[in-house]
Order: sequence, then C-alpha cells, then structure tokens
Amino acid sequence: MTRSMRRIRSSAVLAVLAATLLTACQTTGAPAPSAEQTHRPPPPETTPSSPLSDAPGRVVAQNKGWVVRAHPATKTGSAYCYATRTDDSSPLSFRATAKGAAMLVNADQHAQAKGAESRLTAIFPDGETMALEASPLPDGGVVVPVELPKYEDLFEPFMRSRAVTLQRDGGGTDIGDVNLGGSSWALAALDECRILHTDK
Repeated sequence: MTRSMRRIRSSAVLAVLAATLLTACQTTGAPAPSAEQTHRPPPPETTPSSPLSDAPGRVVAQNKGWVVRAHPATKTGSAYCYATRTDDSSPLSFRATAKGAAMLVNADQHAQAKGAESRLTAIFPDGETMALEASPLPDGGVVVPVELPKYEDLFEPFMRSRAVTLQRDGGGTDIGDVNLGGSSWALAALDECRILHTDK
C-alpha cells in the first residue's frame, strides 16, 4: 500500500470516528420523556378562594368594644378593612373594600356573596324593621353586600340602635339578638379605614 493510500485511509477512519463521537455527544444528556410524561395533563391552576387579601390585618382603630383592621393588598387579593367585636362575642361583623362593603353574620371575613339569595330581616328595639338582600353561605352564615353610595343609608339604623334581632326569612329562624353597642363608632372607623387603606 502506498503512502498516499495510507493517508486517505487514515483520513477516512478519522472522519468516521469524528462523526461517531459527534453523534454520541448529541444523543447523551437528559433521557427522552416517557409516554406517561408527555401525555400528563398540566397541573390545575390554583385560584384564591376569595378576591380579598390573605395578608394579616393591622389594627388601625380600637374603641368601644370594637376593633378595625386594615388588610393590605397582595398579588392575588385586594385590600380591605374589617370591623369586629374585640371579644368575638358578636355574630355580626362589617367589611369594606375600595369598591363595596358587606355585613357578615356568622361568617368568615373572606365570605363572598354567591348566586343564591335569601332575605334577612333586621328588627330594631323601636319597632323598625329592615329587609336585607343576603346570600347564604355553606357554613350557615350570611353575607349582605352593600354598594358604597348606600353604605350610610343602609347601616344608619345599625349605627343608632343599641341592639337588633336578625331573622332569616323562609324558615323564620332567629339568628338572635345582637348587641350593637359601639357600632356607630365602628362603622365610622371602618369607612375611614376604607378611605385611607384600600386601593382605589
């Protein structure tokens, strides 16, 4: 075999060897996904149970047996203010956001109005009665959403009265007599908190 033939054969061997090494480098690494992995459905999206913030509230006012807390906005929930009795003895609480307010009866502060509706009757000591549009909640409580322009008009009897009896229509079930002592201060403080601490 001549020298030139040896050179040609050596070049050919080197070329084949280089191609083999290049292919091996390209095919090594992460293994191909299995059929189960390629057909696995994407994980379900997690959505917050409420559009309200889940951040802890900061006490911004406390007086007359009531406390008002401001909950700052988060990436998934809007800011809101929440007024409740300091000793948690009352079934009644109030909530305000930048866009609306709500009265909650035996309900969690994040409770949201759903499609179903019922009527809640408020009976005051002077004989005045008020029918409120409410939404029942799975835990047995109710939420009464309030538009901001009607905020003061709707809550005015709750602010001037010392007590109220709440009754759910349909079954006539009494929620009970609720002490409203200090509610005038609480609702005024809640509205101030709404103005100062909720995003517009």
